[in-house]
Amino acid sequence: MKNRFSFLMATLLLAGSTYATVYEGVCGEHLTWSYDTETAHMTIEGYGVLKNTVDSLWWNKQVIQASSWATSYKTYYPYNSCKTISLPEGLTGFSGATFRDWWNLTACEIPDGVTKIPANLFEKCYKLKEVKLPNSVDTVGQYAFANCTTMVKCDLGKGVKYIGQMAFMNCYSLNSVRWSDCLEVIDGSIFDGEPNYAEYDQNGVATIPLRDTLFFPATFRSSKQISWCIHYSPVIVWNAKNPPTSSSVFYNLYSYWNGDFIFGPDVEFVPAKLCQQVRMKKVVLPEGCKYIGAGAFASNNSLDTVILPSTLTAIHQEAFKGCSKIKHIAIPEKVTAINSSTFNGCTALTRVEMPDGVSTIGDNAFSGCPNLDSIVLPKELTMIGGSAFSGIKLQDSLVIPDKVVSIGTNAFENWSSLKELSIGKNVVLIGDNAFKGDSAITHITVWAVNPPAVSEGTLADIPDSAWLSVLPDSRKLYRQHPYWGRFRMNEEPDSAMIQRTVIVDPGETTANFTWPTDSAASSYQIDIYKDGAVFCKLTLGPKGQLLGIAFAKGSNEQKTSDLPYTLSFMVTGLNVASRYNYVLSALDKTGKPLHVYIGAFATIGFPGVVILEGFEVIPTPPVIPRNPEAKDDPEGIEEVRAGKGRLKMVNGQLLIICGDKIYTLTGQEVK
Repeated sequence: MKNRFSFLMATLLLAGSTYATVYEGVCGEHLTWSYDTETAHMTIEGYGVLKNTVDSLWWNKQVIQASSWATSYKTYYPYNSCKTISLPEGLTGFSGATFRDWWNLTACEIPDGVTKIPANLFEKCYKLKEVKLPNSVDTVGQYAFANCTTMVKCDLGKGVKYIGQMAFMNCYSLNSVRWSDCLEVIDGSIFDGEPNYAEYDQNGVATIPLRDTLFFPATFRSSKQISWCIHYSPVIVWNAKNPPTSSSVFYNLYSYWNGDFIFGPDVEFVPAKLCQQVRMKKVVLPEGCKYIGAGAFASNNSLDTVILPSTLTAIHQEAFKGCSKIKHIAIPEKVTAINSSTFNGCTALTRVEMPDGVSTIGDNAFSGCPNLDSIVLPKELTMIGGSAFSGIKLQDSLVIPDKVVSIGTNAFENWSSLKELSIGKNVVLIGDNAFKGDSAITHITVWAVNPPAVSEGTLADIPDSAWLSVLPDSRKLYRQHPYWGRFRMNEEPDSAMIQRTVIVDPGETTANFTWPTDSAASSYQIDIYKDGAVFCKLTLGPKGQLLGIAFAKGSNEQKTSDLPYTLSFMVTGLNVASRYNYVLSALDKTGKPLHVYIGAFATIGFPGVVILEGFEVIPTPPVIPRNPEAKDDPEGIEEVRAGKGRLKMVNGQLLIICGDKIYTLTGQEVK
């Protein structure tokens, strides 16, 4: 060793020599090196771990600088001029940043048997073009290839499980990176850059021209976020099953990125914030995926298509928050909750399909979605969170399902087009400002027996002129309420009751209709259909008086009557064994429908129809109103009231026939 070291020193004293020189040294317990200045090639021989030893002048910069040859070390110092290197098959590892600052190194092949690429091993190898690692390597340390600014390809072999942070920092020429199917950890922002080295766009974002598919296998888990920026169009395949130990795995993958992000068939869930701010256009989750983590796709302002699998059971908070280009989303049947801010700020969203099994809609779930033109709340819904639907502008009616118990603060504020509101029978609490700004509401129907608890601000912006419909037995409670009582009030009959009040007389083929009257109605119109065609049309006044009539062929009689607070009349001339549909409209003064009731009935002989709605078919005789101006009823009226009289249409006028006398419906005798 002494003779070899002396030879090296003697040779260096010949400053300015143009002859090829071979330098030698020791670089490990069983390793030596030699460097040929003419070929700029270094050969390492032996076996074991490559080490930084005192007599290895190849990299011991301090020894050179302390000598009298300081002025010439840049010319002959091997690490400054070496272009290629040969490593022995017996090499088992490196003791440190062995090749850092080898500015002219263009290629280096790592032999099989090496298991770890240490931190900074090839840092600042500015001319290194390509690296291929053997399958024995399982670890790539931090900054291992940092500032290899001309490197275009790196093949990490089939055994790498760990890649350290900033491993490819400032590798802005890199267009191909391939790692193994057993990769477990990318420990940080491996592709980030610094202004002193990387090419930056006008916004100061590093651009890296990756063109390969980056496949994240089922074994993958990340201990830190992978913050990177990619210039061209790579394909990223996420097939990982293990949850990352930190969020935002692909945070900031957005600058210039227009590639495909594909979820592989083994994905069982989407981790929290996996693709936050990732620039992608389409998300398709595979069958078998069970949930989407919090903020998984938040702030992805390029995403316009989302397809969710039938196996999905949960979508956590803020999962699609700020995805401003999504227009339509169908939520699978197994999802039972829409969590807080899940679709907050999805400004282009026009339609959401929610399954009936959803029981909870969280705070701000759909707030900031002004273009939603259709919201149908699920039947199993029990709770609506604060500001859940604030800012909806296009929907003119809203039905709160019967199982809903509470409605949160500001839940439906600023629905500028909302006109009709129906609140289910189990609602007990409506939060402050729940309908703030909803000044277009004209009609509220509340099916709850007891008035839901509200604050002064809950209903404050709904005009006093709005109609409030409640169950008949609850009118007094609502009228006495300090906030509900300020609205105009009318009664809303139970829809089931409406069906049961159509009674068919099998002998005379007549149908009797009965509804509670609507105090806001000026008239009623009924259309009766048979086989899709109009059988007859009737127009009646607010007390049931006949205003107009049009019969179908073969129908020549009409009976009508009135009861206090009840609209009741009969249609005759029906066909046996026939089914009819009807539409009854309560109209205001302008002829606009206030309510529309739809139902069906059948006459005797129709297949399977003997009992309607569980009630025996029994005819109800007409009831003739008493004339309030008459001192005594005309003769025979009492018989008519007892059901002995009969009604008959004569020259377009409905008259009472009682014996040999004829009366009008007001009790005046017709001579």
